[in-house]
Amino acid sequence: MRRFSGIFLLGLLACGLSSCDPQAFTMNIEMRQKSTSGLDLGRKTMAVVYLESPSGVDSVFNASVANGFAEALERDYFAGNTEVGVFRMPKREKADYSSKDTLVNLVMDTGSDVVFLFDTPKFGQVSLSPRESSGIAAADSSQLVYASFPYSINLYVYDSMDKADTVRVFSGSSTARQPIVTGAAVPDRELLGKVWGQVESQGFKTGEFSSRKFMSVWKEEPFTFIYYDTPSAWNDGAQAAYEYRWKDAIDSWMKLLDTTNMSKRSCAEFNIAQACYLLGDYDLASKWLDASDRDMPISLTKTVRQRIKAKQK
Repeated sequence: MRRFSGIFLLGLLACGLSSCDPQAFTMNIEMRQKSTSGLDLGRKTMAVVYLESPSGVDSVFNASVANGFAEALERDYFAGNTEVGVFRMPKREKADYSSKDTLVNLVMDTGSDVVFLFDTPKFGQVSLSPRESSGIAAADSSQLVYASFPYSINLYVYDSMDKADTVRVFSGSSTARQPIVTGAAVPDRELLGKVWGQVESQGFKTGEFSSRKFMSVWKEEPFTFIYYDTPSAWNDGAQAAYEYRWKDAIDSWMKLLDTTNMSKRSCAEFNIAQACYLLGDYDLASKWLDASDRDMPISLTKTVRQRIKAKQK
């Protein structure tokens, strides 16, 4: 969950109900959906690995790509906290880094649920723009040159919790335009040798751009909770839910289970199931729905079961 947009009361379940009859309120809550990549990354640990060729020419660029990608994931999924590990791995000749075995091993090595592996980029020929005054010093002693080069890169992703159990491959290409400030007397051939040590910012932007497919998608969904208008744990649970304190709400509803009134117990179990769903524990939510159905079926359980099923695909 990210944020909550609107809250409104449904009021009584039927007209003329007394304080001993069940009532309900509905909360519109924005829920995290699968990213456009098809992966559901919510509540999962992640690691980013980048390959480094034996020559090391791509090391600065690819390291920056990985860092830009990781920081974007952290902003979206971890409130900006440093939670996504970034790892370097030397590239071996003829090794298949898109294979499932490779990615599974990285999951084991990093201890993460999801691993993103950036292959070494492929660079095209570098071209230099005409020189112009840098504006930093006198025109005859400081010049600005733009180095441009096309590049492409592959990203391999494996989610160990995804039932598809497969490696997803994403490819992208672009053209970098890197500014270089140099002296007027420095020849072009020398500038070409300096390009690869100054591509950090371009790599970081590439990583940020590559992360867009994996960013959260949000959808507003209504959740209805049932309560009895009596001065008891029902009110405490409803208030906690109204304030999105799901664990406190569960604690309150748990106190209501010791009763012979099957209707009340079923309602409490249903509320607990929804709170478990909102906390991301879908298996436990299903078990509480089963308990609710055993005590007294509630029509609202069907919607929650559909939501759980969609999350577990």
